[in-house]
Order: sequence, then structure tokens, then C-alpha cells
Amino acid sequence: MSSLPFEFLDRLKLILPPEVCLDVLRTFSRANPTTVRINTLKISREEILSQLKDRGIAFRTVGWSPEALVLEGITQKDLGETEWAKQGLLYSQNLSSMLPVLALAPKPGENVLDMCAAPGSKTTQIAACLKNSGRLVAVEAVRDRFYRLKAVCEYLGAGNVEFKLMDARGFRFTGEYFDRILVDASCSSEGRFRTSEPKSFAYWSPRKIREMVQKQRGILMTASHLLRPASPEGGPGGVLVYSTCTFAPEENEGVVDWLLRKSKVPLRLEPVEFDGVARYPALRQWGQKDFSPQVDQCFRVLPNDLMEGFFIAKFVRAA
Repeated sequence: MSSLPFEFLDRLKLILPPEVCLDVLRTFSRANPTTVRINTLKISREEILSQLKDRGIAFRTVGWSPEALVLEGITQKDLGETEWAKQGLLYSQNLSSMLPVLALAPKPGENVLDMCAAPGSKTTQIAACLKNSGRLVAVEAVRDRFYRLKAVCEYLGAGNVEFKLMDARGFRFTGEYFDRILVDASCSSEGRFRTSEPKSFAYWSPRKIREMVQKQRGILMTASHLLRPASPEGGPGGVLVYSTCTFAPEENEGVVDWLLRKSKVPLRLEPVEFDGVARYPALRQWGQKDFSPQVDQCFRVLPNDLMEGFFIAKFVRAA
């Protein structure tokens, strides 16, 4: 593991429970599994499973998501040459990456905002949950990534997406609240480090973490003001899901704690649960900073042979 930054490894040992630390360190050198999401905008689960069986492609289903599959005996590269991939019927996506949208749980007809949308994995997953109904606004600040986002949505048949090329921190309330908002934030991406890919961690540093925190805070603060309030009759308020693919507490519990303290919008955290997904405890303290007890409701995905490290928090707005 010497190829990973020593300071990162020292931090990781303070974040992970001691009994799982060695197993997690091994995941940084594993081969990426071939995991896919069935694109129900173009094909049914039953039909694609039948086609895979007919072609002799071995697969495993995933208990917590009917759209998730683990393909066996086929690489990601080989999958890309199949008609399933070329037609947008199967979309390569890490299993952990599918969890934030499941926590968001968008329903057909709702008004949904994806504030960090590129490259489009979660945007198109939301569109599938909405069954191409309602309104889905996808925001991306970087021009190249913005056009990649549009291409992915077109390729997968997400036809109800309204695209905005802008910094999400500048998104303004125009009189229409959102029922659900996803902030799958840009982060230090520690969960995606691979010892075989030095570029995956070449730019990591504590300074990078601090830079990410400032952006994450700004986007979340903006999101909180766009979220639908609870109704006077007692109807629930809108849902805001915040996720990262990093271990860094500053970007995870630290950002969540900051929003709970600083937002003038009344927010509370709700438990995030995924039956069958391994987790480890959220951190109540980091360095000299104590976090709100509410952070216990957040979900830290325990990396293994199939899952990357991920963090997910679910806010609900009150009146």
C-alpha cells in the first residue's frame, strides 16, 4: 500500500474501525467488478435478464436494488462492445454510486433537482425512477462535463431533463420549490483510489479536502433554500440527499454538521438504511471538532470487493 499517500493512510486508520481497516486497505488494489444498472427507460428487468441468460452471461442480482446487476466473466471493456451497452440498455455504474438515488427515492410526477449532475449516472437513474415524468433539472458547472451529461441523458433515453450550465451555488429560487434535491458533490474521491492508477490519487492533499469543503457547503446551503417546506396541514417537507465518494470526515460529517448549524431553513436528518449493504459508524468527532449527534443517521458504506467507499446523508425540511 506504499503507493498511496502516507498521510491519507494515517488518516484512514483513524476513520475506520480497527477490525476492518486491513480489509479496506486491500480493496484499493482489487480489480473493478463489472457492475451495471438496468436502464428501465429502455427495457424491463425481466427482458434483460432473459437476454443475458440466452447469451450465457452469468450474473448476480443485488438484493437492495432490482435494477443492479453484477456481471461475471465479462470485463467492463468487453461489455462496452455489446449491443446492451451500445443501445443504452445496461449502464456501467458502481453499486455504491446507485445508493444516493435510492435514498432520495424520487416518485413519478415530482419536481427534482440534481445539483452536481455530470456525468449523468444519477441523473438518468432519477429519470428512470420518475418514469420520464415530472420535472428534472440537472445542473453542471464545467462545460465539457455539461455536454457529456447531455449526451448520456440522450443515450439512455432520459427525456424529461432540463439542463443548466452553471455553478450550482448560483441557482436561485424562482417561486417553485423542489420535492427532492440530490447533491452528489465533487469531493476528494478517496473511495475511488486505486494503487494501479496513480492518477486517481495524484492530486490528493489536505488542502484539496479544504477546497472541496468550501464548495460543498455553498451548494448545500443553496439547496436547503430550494427545498419544499412541510405543509401547514402536516405534510412532509422536501428531501435533500448529500453524498460523496470520500472517507474524509471534513467533507462528510463535518459538512452535514455545518449545514445543520448554519442554515436558516429548518432541517433534520433522517436515518439512511440499505438492507444488505455493509456499513461502519459515522464519526461523532474529528480532530478538535465535535459533531451533532444527528450525524449518527448518516450512512458510511464499508468498501469490499463490490462496493466503493461512499457517504450518504438524508435531510428533510420542516415548515
